[in-house]
Amino acid sequence: MKRIAIPIVALLLFCACGGNSDPSSSSQSPTLTGTWSFNGTSQSFGYNYSGTATLQQNGSSVTGQTTLSGSPCATQASISGTMSGNTVNLQLDENGDTVNLTGTVNSSFTSISGTYTSSPGCTNGDQGTWSATKQ
Repeated sequence: MKRIAIPIVALLLFCACGGNSDPSSSSQSPTLTGTWSFNGTSQSFGYNYSGTATLQQNGSSVTGQTTLSGSPCATQASISGTMSGNTVNLQLDENGDTVNLTGTVNSSFTSISGTYTSSPGCTNGDQGTWSATKQ
């Protein structure tokens, strides 16, 4: 009887150690999805930009909208881009002018910093640095 009881108890203990089926406890990868406050500094013209962006990340694709302050070209812009590893590449469409932002995201996906370049037009080929913090 002891020989049968030990394997049965061991089997019950093994089965009781199964995974947690509670979906709220599952680990999710961090994403760019959320609201971000950002600042930028023009190295070409000395402008200081600021604003708020709402981003949505779906896989490696990033989309969103931003409000801008300090830009002579736009007060709003649409955002599109990609995320790969900890590198983000975003494009802002400021009334037909494109601003390309490249940045590095920290490991917890709460801050980004990088550089930007812009197309000719109202943005006049501007370039500079930018940073963002997740709110």
